[in-house]
Amino acid sequence: MQNHLRNLEQHAREFLKPALEGHLSQAEKIELYMKYLKIEEHRILLYHRSGAGGIEVARARGTLIDTMIRSIHEACVNANEGNPLPIALVATGGYGRGTLNPRSDIDLLFLLPRASNKLPPALQEFVQNLLYLLWDCGFKVGHASRSITECIEQAKADQQNKTALIDARFITGDENLFKQFQDRFTKECINRGQDQFFELRRQDIRTRHQKYSHTVFLQEPNVKESCGGMRDYQNIQWVALVKRGSRDLKDLVDAKILTATAYRELEEGYDFIHRVRNELHYHAGKATDQLTLLLQGVVATAFAYPQKSILRSTEAFMRDYYQHTRNIYQHTGSLMETFEIEQEDQSESTLRSFLTFRKKSREEFDGFIAREGRIYPANADIFSDDSNRLMRLFQHCQLRNLRLSPPMRKLVKAHWKDIDRPFRYSKANRETFQAILERKGDAARTLRQMHRVGFLGHYLPEFGALDCLVQHEFFHRYTADEHTLRCVEQLDELVSETNPRRQIYRRLFHNIEDSYALYLAMILHDTGRAENVREHIDGSAMLASRLCNRLQIDGARRTLIMFLVDNHLTFWRTATARI
Repeated sequence: MQNHLRNLEQHAREFLKPALEGHLSQAEKIELYMKYLKIEEHRILLYHRSGAGGIEVARARGTLIDTMIRSIHEACVNANEGNPLPIALVATGGYGRGTLNPRSDIDLLFLLPRASNKLPPALQEFVQNLLYLLWDCGFKVGHASRSITECIEQAKADQQNKTALIDARFITGDENLFKQFQDRFTKECINRGQDQFFELRRQDIRTRHQKYSHTVFLQEPNVKESCGGMRDYQNIQWVALVKRGSRDLKDLVDAKILTATAYRELEEGYDFIHRVRNELHYHAGKATDQLTLLLQGVVATAFAYPQKSILRSTEAFMRDYYQHTRNIYQHTGSLMETFEIEQEDQSESTLRSFLTFRKKSREEFDGFIAREGRIYPANADIFSDDSNRLMRLFQHCQLRNLRLSPPMRKLVKAHWKDIDRPFRYSKANRETFQAILERKGDAARTLRQMHRVGFLGHYLPEFGALDCLVQHEFFHRYTADEHTLRCVEQLDELVSETNPRRQIYRRLFHNIEDSYALYLAMILHDTGRAENVREHIDGSAMLASRLCNRLQIDGARRTLIMFLVDNHLTFWRTATARI
């Protein structure tokens, strides 16, 4: 594809030469442009079908549209007796990023040398003629005509306009005019008002994530707006540009803010989502972002997943999708939290320079530091010195109501190798894990923190096999791991239940003496789904027995766990049946 993109400009010049020379009528011109566009679009489709990367295909289409616009602009200049006009054609929004999915709209800014209401007739006519040509060729063009001053004013008045202009990219026309715009925009809109822009991006994330239930594990996710979708990745690029002066996330690796592994997972995830979105657009013949149950099968088939049935292929595809979007969701969330902590520290430092010194709440214990509701490592060797701290870390979080800081999450992931067989058989770790599960009403939050950093799946491989495992059943709205954690959350919520209709469950839960057995059974009840046995209950019972052996659970507690796991579907049928 790279060779084709390098030659695209030359191909266009040769193919569209009659339009540039002005020998064609308007209808003939349009026919020629549309023929060229059809040929090149088909080539890009073939690249996509051959397995080309999502971003590669989207960039190819962006380059194609650039070539078309430059040619149309040149034709309009030639029609104006070859006199170039002081105007710059600028791509903004998604088109400005240079990655354009097959049916995405084009956002175009006509950058003017003076106020838009004071344009000479010749310039107005030039803009109109160019737009008409684009529309006649079938493009959906979102456009604006503004001077540099008007762009700056709009950006200051509306943060959404500011965001769109952050992605501004020169296509053709007066390049000096565009450079003037860039200089002023950087000085007045990027270097200033950073706190307000950061707050806008935080609010955007909060609003979107709330709309999509704060999870990537939706049955029919939106590839652009859902948690872990394209917008999360783009948000962090905008914030990085404002905070660090570069939208290239690799610079965050060099700055030790992002690990090389996290960077790779972000890039691979973003590319995968682009590839999915490309397929959605090609299949629907229009811009569409909702990955419906029907379209999941379409994409899985197009991507040639090798499973024997369409159902299993779809589940395999969606497992990949959830893993990629979860990586984006978690890594961008950590980056936003890192920038938020930086901003809080800067604000407090500034405040202390004017007001009396106020020492931050801080507690040091067991190799950890608790500060402002987060837990940090005292140094990078705390787990190398004592690997059992990995388990105690989560007990400290539970007892002190702390959440893992971004540096702590990185450090835990870097020590997955220490969660080995001796670690799992350790009596001290076993007792700490039991103590965590014995706190009624406060287990789910800690288990979620364990799961987010991969600790839970490494300590309990039986649960780890459920990671992003898709279940296409009416009863299961989420992946197997998410379903299990939400069940534990429902159990926790019974402690403070106020609904009169559920008080009986609250009393039953309070009267249960062995909450450890109950929580373990809840964690284990669906583990058999990863075993590919005919009845998942059989697999779950086998895994529960194995885990009880490892955790040295016997007697009445073991009998209770096995009974709960082996009969959980009977409980569900009984609870939902009318007697």
